Amino acid sequence: MHPHDTRVCPPAAGFSLTELLVSLAILAGLASLAGPGMVRLVQQERSTAALNQLLGAVHLARSSAITRGAIVTLCPSANGQTCAGRNRWHEGAIVFSDEDRDGRRDPDDALLRALPGFPDSSRVYWRSFRNKSYLQINGRGMTNWQNGHFLYCPANGDPRLARQLILNAQARVRKAPDRDGDGIAEDANGDPLECP
Repeated sequence: MHPHDTRVCPPAAGFSLTELLVSLAILAGLASLAGPGMVRLVQQERSTAALNQLLGAVHLARSSAITRGAIVTLCPSANGQTCAGRNRWHEGAIVFSDEDRDGRRDPDDALLRALPGFPDSSRVYWRSFRNKSYLQINGRGMTNWQNGHFLYCPANGDPRLARQLILNAQARVRKAPDRDGDGIAEDANGDPLECP
């Protein structure tokens, strides 16, 4: 440039350090507000996914029992091959054709599906008439006198994240609703869900 040139130089493109720091401070503030809400959303989605996994297993057991015209059993399973003990549903489950109707998978029982366990420390409880650790559905699509419910409890035990599937004798399933709008679903008796 010539010393007597009066043209103005264009401003430099980019941000000043002050502008960058102010922008980062605003972004950090917004992120801190959104963080707890995002955690809650993830927890709610986990609870819903767990409930839907159980719902799908019950529907598969019922449709398979009707199709086969025979008893199909749904039970907890840690290894995806045999039934585990009572209330170990969080470790996984299996659906199988139960030829001898004993609630245990034998070598001649066809494995219809193995379901994975839940990745966190959540728990699932099955309570039913006749107090069996498994659910059986007969060839007419009815439970084997085992109406009851599955209760899903998140790792933190928060009842607002608890979910319940209620099963009638016809193996029809419904989700426990939140009738009073307090954020906690109620069981078949109208009592708020509680995690043991």
